[in-house]
Amino acid sequence: MPAPGAAAGWGYQMTKQDLGPRWHTKQLNSVDSEIAKMAYICDIRLLEPGVIEKIVAGDASVCGKSNPEAFRKLRGLVGMHYMLTSDSLQNLGPEQTQKILSEMRAKFQDRFDLGGEKR
Repeated sequence: MPAPGAAAGWGYQMTKQDLGPRWHTKQLNSVDSEIAKMAYICDIRLLEPGVIEKIVAGDASVCGKSNPEAFRKLRGLVGMHYMLTSDSLQNLGPEQTQKILSEMRAKFQDRFDLGGEKR
């Protein structure tokens, strides 16, 4: 099977090394932006202790506003966030991954009231 890009005739073969910090940041940012939006729609203080665990368990009691479709989407996005974070840890290491996540958390904390401590 040809590498991505080669099959399209671009003459470029993407390698694992091409998926650096910028790629991981973009992927995590996209998912986390949607997570913040769904949390806002459901009126969930996402960063309060124990809330993420309840979302993963499918416990909608954390919602201040009932919106089953947004909660379902939020739950799936949280799972995707964990998969992307795991991939980032493997490819970039814990320090770079933590830096990416901390910067995004601060950005979303400024835009949405997600609870938790402001950093």
